[in-house]
Amino acid sequence: MSTSTIQTTSKNELVKWINETFKLTITQLETLGSGSTFCQIFEYLYPNSIQANKILWKANKETDYIKNFKTLADAFTKFNIQKQLDIQSLSKAKYLDVLDLAQFMKQKFDKQAEKRENYDPIEFRKQEERKVFTPTNRKTFQALKDKTNNENTQTATHSLLVKRPLSKTTSWKTTKTTQTKTPELSSITDILNNAEDDEATKVKKIKSLFV
Repeated sequence: MSTSTIQTTSKNELVKWINETFKLTITQLETLGSGSTFCQIFEYLYPNSIQANKILWKANKETDYIKNFKTLADAFTKFNIQKQLDIQSLSKAKYLDVLDLAQFMKQKFDKQAEKRENYDPIEFRKQEERKVFTPTNRKTFQALKDKTNNENTQTATHSLLVKRPLSKTTSWKTTKTTQTKTPELSSITDILNNAEDDEATKVKKIKSLFV
């Protein structure tokens, strides 16, 4: 007799529901094959069940889609949701699998007694933009910073050790400075006034004073 929501909710109804509730503009259910929107829907149904920074919002390859569906599967297990997820088929955006999961989520949504007031789906998705310095990224950043500083230090040390080429005009020959002894005037006067010496002797003595 009765037909469940899973059987009666059409593709167009699902697309409209997702766009209105989560502020999206999808036109095909296959778009949900990235897994990110399913993660957000589940987080809406079970607040804080999936952290926003665990979701790959900009997923654009199958390996990323698989990661999102594994995140969703872990949340299903955590909240004891009795539904098997064919991750491989979902990540390939196979229509029937995506449709089945979307209908399952819609049924959960319709049964939810209280809707989340002031829920901002766009703000939730912006968590990806804030995922800049996770612990891993901080370590990587510090390692790069240390490496850069080390390279700068090595470069500076190397610069100090590099010998500049000598110019052709540069001479390393040192010239010995000759210091000229300046005799005192009184000594010269004494020699000149010495009556015992002849002129040749006086000249010789005076010369000796300058050596």
